[in-house]
Amino acid sequence: MRGLTLNLLLAVVWALFAGQVGTRELTIGFAVGFAVLALFPRALATHAYVGRVLAGLAFVGFFLRELTVANVQVALFALRPDPPLTPAIVAVPLRLRGEGALTFLAATIGLMPGTVVLGFSADRRTLYAHAIGTASAGAARAAILKVEDRLLRLLRPTPPHLEVEP
Repeated sequence: MRGLTLNLLLAVVWALFAGQVGTRELTIGFAVGFAVLALFPRALATHAYVGRVLAGLAFVGFFLRELTVANVQVALFALRPDPPLTPAIVAVPLRLRGEGALTFLAATIGLMPGTVVLGFSADRRTLYAHAIGTASAGAARAAILKVEDRLLRLLRPTPPHLEVEP
């Protein structure tokens, strides 16, 4: 929370120095503030904040790319006169833990065309999904694990050696 507070403070200071407190100045101030926090994470103790923001941006980029590719694949699949139907129900062992993380994973996978999350096992360690248009069940499982890997990067706590005491 310290990093976000500093970033917001820097955005407000930037807007005040600019002479106008508006959306444009606050946005520019937020970006400049983030750059300052990223340049001096050790001095400002913002390792965790900068890492989370960068991981979040990387996840958004990954998700948009995957969503675009999946939409094109499903559109091409639908336009074929005789589409080869290869539906599969796959069980995917998960490393994510926690209801929020599992819900985020299920929502992300559910937004991808061609995949539907059916549910989780009772112990929440296995996800069951229906996939269509993939080469094999292994390919569907690998695609889901790829999304989980990206979510692990986003949701994983900061390693202890990077944390700095305030």
